[in-house]
Amino acid sequence: MKKFIIGSLVGTVLIFVWSFLSWEVLPIHVHSFNYTPKQDSVMKMLDRALPASGAYILPGVDNRKVESVTSDYKAAQEKNMKDMVGKSGAIIFYNKSNSAMDPMTMVRGIIIDLFAVMSAIVILMLGRDRLKTFFMRFWVILLIGFIVALNSYLLDWNWMGFPWHFIKRELIDVCAEWTLVGLWLAWYFKPAKG
Repeated sequence: MKKFIIGSLVGTVLIFVWSFLSWEVLPIHVHSFNYTPKQDSVMKMLDRALPASGAYILPGVDNRKVESVTSDYKAAQEKNMKDMVGKSGAIIFYNKSNSAMDPMTMVRGIIIDLFAVMSAIVILMLGRDRLKTFFMRFWVILLIGFIVALNSYLLDWNWMGFPWHFIKRELIDVCAEWTLVGLWLAWYFKPAKG
């Protein structure tokens, strides 16, 4: 149990420190979000146009009173998809009111990182009889990073049209984080000699 806890805590610190360096020190995310000199007028328009904090897709189908996917709703979606070809579109994550960084944001981030690393360790432990070499253990952890990247950021790029300049920076983070964690866990969870 002690080894599980130490492995988890060190792995969590590695992910958290990489994220801090990536966003606050290194130039990786300087261009993750584009700037517009018209941001004040855009924000005023959004404040008037959007009813509440939330995620919006424009152009979209009116789903305010939709309870299930009906044939009428599907037809409206299909019409919307045809109508938007060649036109501009946007996905907006909107907050009616921003506040300073809440300390709970950091706490939640650390907890999420901790559960991710703990899950990776469980996978290593389940395969310990087969993962005899450093490279095999490292590769399994790196595969976890690839799965995270494939099933999150690359799906957002593919289905939601998230811009590549944003996605590629997120992929750098995922690969760097899980490479660091993989190196640590592959070394720390080496099989006992005997």
